[in-house]
Parts: sequence; structure tokens; C-alpha cells
Amino acid sequence: MPTRIQVKVVTKQIKYLEEKIQVLETTIELMKNVVTKSKAWLEEKTDQSSVSYIELSQELDTAATALLDVTSHISDEDNKDVNKPTPSLPQPDTQTTATFLTGESTRQLKTQVQHTAVEEHPDLERRLSYIETTLSSLQDTQHKSTDDISEIKQWRDNFVTEQSDMGVNIEQLTKKQKQNFKNLRKQMSEQDNKVKELNKEIESLKKKESKSNKTLEKLSLDMKEYENKVREINKNMQDIRDSMKEGIKSQSDLIVSLQDENNKILDKTSTQFEKLQSKHNVMYKLLQQRLMPIDKLIQIFNKNFETREEKLNKLGELENTISKLSNDFHLIESRVCNRYACYVELADATHVSAGSTISTFSEVHEYGGQHFNRTTGTFVSPHDGLYLVCVTLHEYEYKQIIVAVWAGGVWCMSVEVKCVDTSAAGSVVVDMKKGQELYFKVVEADQDAALSGYSSFTIVSL
Repeated sequence: MPTRIQVKVVTKQIKYLEEKIQVLETTIELMKNVVTKSKAWLEEKTDQSSVSYIELSQELDTAATALLDVTSHISDEDNKDVNKPTPSLPQPDTQTTATFLTGESTRQLKTQVQHTAVEEHPDLERRLSYIETTLSSLQDTQHKSTDDISEIKQWRDNFVTEQSDMGVNIEQLTKKQKQNFKNLRKQMSEQDNKVKELNKEIESLKKKESKSNKTLEKLSLDMKEYENKVREINKNMQDIRDSMKEGIKSQSDLIVSLQDENNKILDKTSTQFEKLQSKHNVMYKLLQQRLMPIDKLIQIFNKNFETREEKLNKLGELENTISKLSNDFHLIESRVCNRYACYVELADATHVSAGSTISTFSEVHEYGGQHFNRTTGTFVSPHDGLYLVCVTLHEYEYKQIIVAVWAGGVWCMSVEVKCVDTSAAGSVVVDMKKGQELYFKVVEADQDAALSGYSSFTIVSL
């Protein structure tokens, strides 16, 4: 069982340590909070993103200074307790003892206790042994506290140097931060100027866009008018096509009628020529029967000698006219009229390519024979003569198409079209021999170019 002195010493030490623990708990709690906050700031968490570096460094400085203050306060109190004068040892009957003894005071206390123990109370020897153990333990704790205080002072000195270095670094960082702020202000001003310029450009682009929209509206109106005109042109072209069909039919009918009339005229002229020849024979016989005497003939000859030259001239003229008429009659008699007409209509959306021959048709009408090959798209001349070739192209899309007429291996004519819903036409007279071929070849054509169903070809013999 411990003695009252031991209990008092231990309770006093416990109280002292509890007080120091209470003082240190507040500083430790503060240090823990600052450390967790600093770690969160270093890890860039969302709850610490609003804390600046200067505020965090200030909090770290305050925590470090609080720790230094507490340690210095504890070390000062310990030094005061150590430097206090030790009281003299009272008599045993007062039942009080000393608490903290060092150096000469402990040696004096030992000698006094030994003398008193030997002289008065031999039972106190056991108590003295306890006191010696407690004093040795107190001395050990005092040495440990002095060592800890020296370490804390050394740590504090290092911390002060680090704090001074940190202050210098903070000043340098503040200077750099100011310079960075200046640069950022310059960049912000430059960006503001650029934004103003961009706004001006955007306004100008908006104006241009409004102008382009107005022009597009005008163009749309013009396109509508153009489409209406194109429709009218297509209607007119359709009417022209119909009229051309009717004209070709009428021409073919006229050719037939002219051929019939020519045959009738030839029959009449042959009959009249036979009648004239019979009359000439009769007159020749009558003249032979009614020969005048030679004297009368000489007189008549003498009378008519003066007008002989005039009559000779008239006779020469008559002979020339008769020779011409005989030649014309011979041509009329030898001429043979060969009638032929062909009308070819293309299919709708007929695709064409450069270098190809058009061979896709929706309708083929022939008059006076079948000489047009629908599969190859070639016309074979049935006889020698002149042929009228008409070409009409109607564009299906906005593509360029050039179609040429080839007869007997020779280029004769070309027609070009390159706008949608527009037509182009052309005609040529071709001299062909019997058996020669005529076809329609695509000279140039854009990709995916096509002709509409309003495109057609016409071949008529003259």
C-alpha cells in the first residue's frame, strides 16, 4: 500500500499532466484540422476549392505558432518549477514532505532523514527508501523533460528558419502573382478588343446575311417567273412539235400530190408531143403535095431575103428554147421522186454518256419505208439524194449535253443544251448515197446527264 507522500506526489504529477494534456488537446485539434484542410486543398477537392494559398499558409502559421507557444509555455513552467527553492524537511510528526528536490537539497534531505531515522524512528528507514525511489523517478522525468525541451527548441529554431524561408517564398510568389495578374489583365484587355472586333464582324456578317436573304428572295421570285416562262416555252415547243408533225404530214401529202400531178403532166406532155408529131407529119405530106413552082419560090425567096437574117436569128432563138425545153423535158421524164419521212421521239429521262450513240426511243414513225434501226439508232439511206435532218433536245437536269449528226462517217452539225427544262434545236441538209448510215452521237455529256421525253429527231428526203 502506497504512503501518503507517494500518493500526494503521484496525484500532483497526475494533475500536472492532466493540465498539460488539456492545454495540448486544443492545439492538437487545431493542428489536425489544419492538416486535413491542407491535404484536401492539395488533393483539389470541391469543398476546399474556394480557399486560397495565402489563407491556407496563414492557418498553417497560426497552428505552428500555437504549438510553439504551448511548448514554450510548458517549458517555462517546468523551468520555474525546477528553479524553485526546495523547502526544508519538517519533523515527522507534522506529516509533510517535500515534492521536487534537486542537487544539494536531495543530498541534504537524505542525510537529515538518515539521522532522524537512526536517532528517533527506526521504522522510517523503509519510508526513506520509498522517498529515494520517488526522487530518482522525479529526476529521471526532469532529465527527460529537459531533453524534450531542448529538442522542441531545436525544432522551433528549424521551424522559424523554415517560416522565414516560407515568407521569402510567399513574397516571391506574391510578386509573381501580381505580375501574372498584370499579364492576365493585358490578355483580358486584348481578348476584349478581339471580342469587340468579332462582334463587329458578326454584325457585318449579319448585314451581309440579310442582304443575301433579300437577294435570295429576289432570286426565288425570278426563278418562279423563269419557271413560268419555261412552262410557257415548253407549251410553245409542244405546239411547235405538233405543228411540225402536222407540217411533215402536210409536206408528205404535198409531195405525194406533186408526184401524182407530175405523173399526170408527164402523161399530158407525152400525148401532146405525139399529137404534134402527127400534125408535123401531115403538114410535111401536104407541103410535098403542094410544091410551088420554082419561079414563085425564087420571087418569094428574093422578097424574103431581106428579112432572112432576122428570121435566122429568131430561128436560132427558137432552136435554143427548143433544146432547153427538150433537156428539161428529158430531166422531168427521167426524174423519179422517192418519198420518205421519219420522226423519232426519245423516252423520258434518257441517260446519255460521252461517246455513245442515242438508241433509246419511245416512238418511231416512218413514211415511205422502214429504214431506221431502233436497236442501234442508225438510219440507212434507201436512195441517193438530199435529206433534211432536224434535231430537238430538251434537258432533264442541270447538265451539259452536246449531240452531233453524223452522216456517212462525217460530222454535219451539233446541238448543245445545259439548263433544266430548256430546249435547243437545229437542222441540216445532208447529201447521202444509197446505203450510207446516219446516226446521232453524244459528243459531250456531264455525269448522270439525261434528256427528257420532249427530245426528238426528224429525217425527210427532198
